Amino acid sequence: MKTLLIAEGTVTPSCSKSHITYTLHLPKDCHELHVEFAYDPKKLEDEGQAEALIREGLNQYILEEHRASYNWREFLPLQNLLTLSFDDEHGFRGAGHRHDPVQHLTVTTTEASPGFTPGVFPRGQLKIMLNVHCVVTEECRYRLKVWDGGAEL
Repeated sequence: MKTLLIAEGTVTPSCSKSHITYTLHLPKDCHELHVEFAYDPKKLEDEGQAEALIREGLNQYILEEHRASYNWREFLPLQNLLTLSFDDEHGFRGAGHRHDPVQHLTVTTTEASPGFTPGVFPRGQLKIMLNVHCVVTEECRYRLKVWDGGAEL
């Protein structure tokens, strides 16, 4: 087993609807890829901040005559959402658009975590894209670890 990437970072609300790409060089075909991905916090705990963001969204996306029918509390809790997608030398290999703030993803020649395509990652570039869908907290920290081979290091 060989560690291919260890990365940590912090994103803020201004990073929403953006992507961070990590490009790895695979010196040989990879038959078993593991990814540990985690981010926190998941939820915006401050109800006052949540109310302000929800009302801002309602004002932006709902016609004024319909806003009274919406209760802002129905949209709680507001949550950060960061996901991963993979591209190899042959193109798109899948996306894990799931809400879990801690994930272990695996791709082997015969099996893959939901959203990803099983098979060999060919020698060359492997791109792991961190999709920052939404950050509602002041900041959100993430950790990413990628390795080739068996069990976690």
